[in-house]
Amino acid sequence: MTTRPSLFDEDDLDLGRFTPKPVQAPVSPDVVRNVAEQGGFPSRFAAASRHKTGRTVLLGARVTQRAHDRFHAIVEAERERYERGEIGHRVTLGEVVERALAALDREMTK
Repeated sequence: MTTRPSLFDEDDLDLGRFTPKPVQAPVSPDVVRNVAEQGGFPSRFAAASRHKTGRTVLLGARVTQRAHDRFHAIVEAERERYERGEIGHRVTLGEVVERALAALDREMTK
C-alpha cells in the first residue's frame, strides 16, 4: 500500500500564529435588545405570537399581470385598513383568494 504525499513540508509547518481568541464576557440580554431595536431588527417573540392562518397548501397559478396587480392592490388596501384600525387582522393574499372564490360561488349560484 502506498501513502499519499503530504501537501506540506512537515519541517516548514508552523501553526504558532493560530491561537484561540480570548474569552469575552457575555453580553446582557438588555444590551442585545437595545442594539436590536436601534438597528431595526424585529423581535422573534413577535413572530412566535403571530396569528396562524391555517393556510398551508401552496396554490401556483399563471395569471395576467393585471390580475396579479389587482390581487396585490387589494392586499395593500386591506393592510392600510388594518393599520388604521378598521379591521382586526392582517389580510393575506391567501385570504383575498378565498374571498374571491366565495364571491364567485355566490355569483354562480344565482
